[in-house]
Amino acid sequence: MTVSEELVNRLSSETGRRLAERARLGRRRALQHISACCVTVTTDGEHTWEEYFDKTPTLSEIVKRVGGDVFIVSLGMKRKPLRQRLRLAFAAE
Repeated sequence: MTVSEELVNRLSSETGRRLAERARLGRRRALQHISACCVTVTTDGEHTWEEYFDKTPTLSEIVKRVGGDVFIVSLGMKRKPLRQRLRLAFAAE
């Protein structure tokens, strides 16, 4: 009994796709743990400050934390500083 080359190629392709998908999901999970959503806000247009959220906030969550009299300058993901990640790792022990 022989295994056709077509079957071997198909199984190899499927395995490659599954491994790539697992790696992609792992990278997403890792990035979620080392990143935080950063919202930059201002009240006067000159001075800004950053508020960090564990997940992407809704507009009502931002207003609840910083108030309704601010302007949102930017919203994006930033990596947590290495010191903060180390502190969290030691606190988990």
